[in-house]
Amino acid sequence: MFDIGFFEIMILMAIAVVVIGPQNLPKLAKAIGRGWGEFQNTFNSLKQDVLDETESLKQNVNLDGLEQDVTSATKIDVDVNLDLDAKDFQINDPNKN
Repeated sequence: MFDIGFFEIMILMAIAVVVIGPQNLPKLAKAIGRGWGEFQNTFNSLKQDVLDETESLKQNVNLDGLEQDVTSATKIDVDVNLDLDAKDFQINDPNKN
């Protein structure tokens, strides 16, 4: 995603230890992990609410039946039997006199 290699991670960890301090680093990591977990739970809950609402709307509107009606109304059955003869398509060559 961010294309960060091992060396870049080691540099970031070293900077974090210097800036934050070794005693506060575990607290920060725990807080970040907790925040990320809450974000994922909120996102999954919102996603599920949207999916439930769309399913409810789909049932109320009867979208499947409407889709079948539109498909059957716009279906065109074409049965074309083409017998092509070479003489039907004569090509005029401009270089030929």
